[in-house]
Amino acid sequence: MSETYDRLTVTVIADYGPLSDMAFAEVTQSIYKHLENYDPRVKEYSVPAFDTVQTGFFLAEAAINSKLGKDHFFFVNTAPRHDDEKPRADSAGEKLVYMKLYNGVRILAVNSGFSLSFVKEAAEEIRVVSVENEGSQFRSRDFYPRVLGEIVSGNESRLADHAPHIPDYPKNIVAFVDGYGNLKTTIDPKDLKPHIGKYMSIGINGTKHFVRAGHSIFDVPDGLPCFAKGSSGWALKDGIRREFAEVVVRSGNAYLAYKRPKGGDHVSFEPAP
Repeated sequence: MSETYDRLTVTVIADYGPLSDMAFAEVTQSIYKHLENYDPRVKEYSVPAFDTVQTGFFLAEAAINSKLGKDHFFFVNTAPRHDDEKPRADSAGEKLVYMKLYNGVRILAVNSGFSLSFVKEAAEEIRVVSVENEGSQFRSRDFYPRVLGEIVSGNESRLADHAPHIPDYPKNIVAFVDGYGNLKTTIDPKDLKPHIGKYMSIGINGTKHFVRAGHSIFDVPDGLPCFAKGSSGWALKDGIRREFAEVVVRSGNAYLAYKRPKGGDHVSFEPAP
């Protein structure tokens, strides 16, 4: 039975490169072709190459907080093919996974690294998708949009009965770098409460700085670094809320101050001597 939608929105999160890269154009064209009966809105977002941590954090922030319910699909592809380090015959790679979240949002994503780790505890349904995962270097253009079209139309025949293994996201790492150069981490802001108003030694990517722990990221004079609860986070079905601390430089750029860390880089923190 064909599904009905108020206005279908498809959010594409992928590591193809800048949005001007032809890969985004080709994938978007394929999605429009397989959803041509639904007049979808398709919006693309780029994440750093092979960075499944930033992919996963972005996905959870956008999908769990979405207010669009069943009208919102996420199409996610960061596929470094690190599930097997040996030579890959016929461009084989990580498997495709389907998720339905408690808020009705649905996700079609490659199960690579930590791409699904942040969002998995908000899922009511997680299933492996039966689809070609080899035979093309560009699976997200050649195979996966067809699956998206089938699921959107109500055809779930490709959804297997078994769920995949999805690892938990690591603690005390860089989770995402936003447009201001703020470093969103997986550190719980509760861990900072004993240190509010004091300086801490924060080490990332081989670099250490003394950073003041604050109530918010603006809780320092202009130009100084701060470590505080950030704007990102989401609520789970049981009411538990996940929140995350950020390392920022007010009116500056923590990403540059810490020599351009990537998702997954360890964050050490301790009281300043």
